[in-house]
Amino acid sequence: MVVRRVSVGIMVGIVVAFAAGCGGNTTVSVVDDPTLESAFGAVLAEGQERTLGDLVQAADLQVEDWDRMYYFRVPLLMSEVNRILGTSGVVWQGLPTVGAEGMMVFMSEGRVVHAVVDRSPALALSGFATADSVVRPDTSGGLEKVGVEAKGR
Repeated sequence: MVVRRVSVGIMVGIVVAFAAGCGGNTTVSVVDDPTLESAFGAVLAEGQERTLGDLVQAADLQVEDWDRMYYFRVPLLMSEVNRILGTSGVVWQGLPTVGAEGMMVFMSEGRVVHAVVDRSPALALSGFATADSVVRPDTSGGLEKVGVEAKGR
């Protein structure tokens, strides 16, 4: 069994991904990260644009280098997440449901390095974002959310 742990800030959670037995499936745990959510909330509260990289740095997200962030709104299916990310066979533990807006998944060269439940504020992202993607308040449609600039699909 191969175990990889990625520590996320002070007492905010651990993502554990491991290859399980003879099937070789990887398991990813989706965790709460209030510090990261707070960074997105500050964009909405302050009404100022920032880059995604700045927010990740402000949240002191201690993950390996990441090159893309994907966002999935609830409800979501494990099979759909795997299809979009190209992560066939990954088992997702703790997929968000009622009480959550969605899930943020940080990737590095095609592998998941961090997965976070998004409780508030809601994010708006179609495709994927990178460190230089602009993050800004979005109040279109009368809903308060944080818009994240997409860099691709």
